[in-house]
Amino acid sequence: MTDTDLIGALRTLEREALAAVAAAGDEAALETVRVAYLGRTEGSISKVLRGLGALSADARPAVGQEANRVKGAVSEALEQKGASLASSARGPSEDLTLPARTPWRGGLHPITQAVDEIWHIFRDMGFTRARGPEADTTWYNFEALNTPLDHPAADEQDTLYLVDSVLLRSHTSPVQVRTMEAYEPPIRIVAPGWVYRRDTYDATHTPAFMQIEGLVIDEGVTFVDFKATLAEFARRYWGSDTQVRFRPSFFPFTEPSAEVDVKRVVTKPDGTKVETDWLEVMGAGMVDPAVLENVGYDSERYTGWAFGMGPARIAMLKHGVDDLRKFFENDMRFLAQFAE
Repeated sequence: MTDTDLIGALRTLEREALAAVAAAGDEAALETVRVAYLGRTEGSISKVLRGLGALSADARPAVGQEANRVKGAVSEALEQKGASLASSARGPSEDLTLPARTPWRGGLHPITQAVDEIWHIFRDMGFTRARGPEADTTWYNFEALNTPLDHPAADEQDTLYLVDSVLLRSHTSPVQVRTMEAYEPPIRIVAPGWVYRRDTYDATHTPAFMQIEGLVIDEGVTFVDFKATLAEFARRYWGSDTQVRFRPSFFPFTEPSAEVDVKRVVTKPDGTKVETDWLEVMGAGMVDPAVLENVGYDSERYTGWAFGMGPARIAMLKHGVDDLRKFFENDMRFLAQFAE
């Protein structure tokens, strides 16, 4: 057989092989085609390649080149057909019959919402926002606030000490002292922040919780200003029908001191309105003159008032939640109720 005849035979094998590849309906049939044409022992094209050694030196290059071209074309067709069959076996990459997935919708934590709402109300009444360190000294946490270190609140049973006289603040009141040390009156601040105590984790207590401190210092500030401002806050937060009550109490850094209670008007699903019981929402009072003197203020010239409230408790009252721990268990079914 001449080189021309061999080249013609190779092209015929190419057409047959490509047709057989195209007709293969599955991977088994495709493997049969591969063996028939490219198999090492029985493959038709492989036999031609093995016979190149019997050709003359002049005929061998042309036939070898054509044989390699045909082998490459058939190999490429086999590879493409194999990929197509494998893709069909897997099915479509996307099932367009599935229902659409809505994007994940995040939201602010209900306690964060309470902090923001409280802050916005006081901001509208002329207050600015202040902050202080969570790890503070006994001077700022106790002594400057007219609380001696032999007071029960300063005992290790209640307070988390770090080293020497450094502790995790047990309230946000140290921000009062730091602000008064840094600025001259008039002062009107609210100071949200985390505080820490040796409390048992239960339905009404957590060892770490948010607190919001408020402070007003100026000339001529009276108890009337104190009551009017907090009553206005309560009406803006809980509604215009909210009633406010001030009960005598005691705190080392305020004199006189008061517990602030609110009574809300709640609308039932049937439209009727009912009053709640009195609910305690914060402790407050006029700043003790000793605290003013500890920061270098003239207590004869300046007066002021302060308050402290827990936004988690505020959120519990607002949303009717009966267990504080629900806010911290990261149950998305619970938290999703408060998404804005």
